Amino acid sequence: MNQWSQLRPLSKLDQLAETVMKTTFLLSENHHVIQSYLNHKGAHFKVVNRVGGAFAKASAPEKEVDILCRQINIEKTNYAFIPKNDLERGLRDNLWIGLVLFVDGQKPTKYLFPSTVWNEPNRLFTDSAVKNPEYGINLNQHTMKDFVEKYAFEKKVNDL
Repeated sequence: MNQWSQLRPLSKLDQLAETVMKTTFLLSENHHVIQSYLNHKGAHFKVVNRVGGAFAKASAPEKEVDILCRQINIEKTNYAFIPKNDLERGLRDNLWIGLVLFVDGQKPTKYLFPSTVWNEPNRLFTDSAVKNPEYGINLNQHTMKDFVEKYAFEKKVNDL
């Protein structure tokens, strides 16, 4: 099985997380990836929700959502962050975070949550300015269970 913690350079996991998330949307019958961004300060790609949109009724607008990808290799760290200056348009309803969790010996698991979770920071979703202003995702024994149950990709994808 895959030993994700041995992958070098570390940026390979970032690329893999984006590929895993994008592929999941590409395989979805209800969503369509319409754009990838070369300069991904605000998002890595854009997704259109085809359910109830133009594919169902010509008069209904499609809902476009930006997806920003992050990863956590649990063998190395339990934290991921997004620098605030990377969010040019700030926290918003149509910006979602796709998080891929890598555990050695297991398939990657996907999670999805709206960027607006940081409007009310807590132990899981932190708002920090220790060195540089950033939004963080802190997975630990106190936050992991709620995160896994609430933000599993399969549960949240229908909220897009």
